[in-house]
Amino acid sequence: FLNALLRSLILGGQFLTITIRKCTLADMADLQQISRVTFADTFGDANTEADLSAYLNDAYSQSQLRKELTNPNSQFFFVFKDEILAGYLKVNVLDAQTEKMGQSDLEVQRIYIPHKYKRHGLGRKLINQAITIAQKLHKTGIWLGVWENNLGAIAFYQQLGFKQVGDHVFTLGNSPQRDLILEKRIEIKGV
Repeated sequence: FLNALLRSLILGGQFLTITIRKCTLADMADLQQISRVTFADTFGDANTEADLSAYLNDAYSQSQLRKELTNPNSQFFFVFKDEILAGYLKVNVLDAQTEKMGQSDLEVQRIYIPHKYKRHGLGRKLINQAITIAQKLHKTGIWLGVWENNLGAIAFYQQLGFKQVGDHVFTLGNSPQRDLILEKRIEIKGV
């Protein structure tokens, strides 16, 4: 009972069951759909249609997603709210990281949650999943890049203990944008 309670969130007097499971190649269509929709909804208004279209077609093509899903140094996890797909997490280690942060770090490359599922505790669950993975792999830090104008996401990560350690350029279509690099140091369990 306690485990079920811990996996559930109480909102408005209802139990909302949140589950997380690893993605496989069989999930590619759902992964592609939620990636494109969530990215466009989150960043579409701040970018040109041409830049957005170019990015969506490149970053979330079936060939690109297949490459990422089969990379042994990357993992994807779907999060479900009451059995409905409500977002996902992508983590990278070693040479799959988008920046050379070192062998002792794990990158959270994506936490994608559609707007209607935000503020339901899913982002926190996915960060906890990333921390668990990092600890199992004996990593001492997790890091991520977040667009400098995504103030809500920056505040969320800072609330969870992330601190800015740098920045990098993220190219969306033909448009260079600045991402802040945020990092959180973690303890390895059992060490």
